[in-house]
Amino acid sequence: MKNELQVSGMSCGGCQLLVKEALEELQGVTMAEASFHDGIVAVDYDPDAVSMATIKAVIEEQGFKVQE
Repeated sequence: MKNELQVSGMSCGGCQLLVKEALEELQGVTMAEASFHDGIVAVDYDPDAVSMATIKAVIEEQGFKVQE
């Protein structure tokens, strides 16, 4: 399943990498990309293995805000 999330607080390439690496460590996430220019995080994941709530929590644990 693919999903795009609006994320605020990313301001540089380091922020993008931090989010990407944190998400790709989650079991069930097969791809994650982040764009600080657009404020978007794209995630491809298996909903049977990881929930969207967990994905959002991991992004917020990195210091960024997922927009609802």
